[in-house]
Amino acid sequence: MNALMKRIFRKRQSYRRVFLADTGELNQDALVIMADLAKFCRARGSTAMVSPVTGSIDPIAMAMAEGRREVFNRINEYLHINDQILQNLREEPVND
Repeated sequence: MNALMKRIFRKRQSYRRVFLADTGELNQDALVIMADLAKFCRARGSTAMVSPVTGSIDPIAMAMAEGRREVFNRINEYLHINDQILQNLREEPVND
């Protein structure tokens, strides 16, 4: 197992220990956290932010909202990364 694959595997296991029940589903605390993060991070909607002052799109606020969504997506991806994806990483040459 190469170094990248080991790191990703360890991270995946850590995320899963924190968020998933033995059934592989989100545990009760994780359901609350992920629902809260989904709302806070605008995971299911547009990250376009309109300035209350000018009425136009605020690119700085939009970039901040997109950064929040990126964090939500990272957590979600690590919870759902499967062994096939890890296998594909092993087969690709990686420069660390």
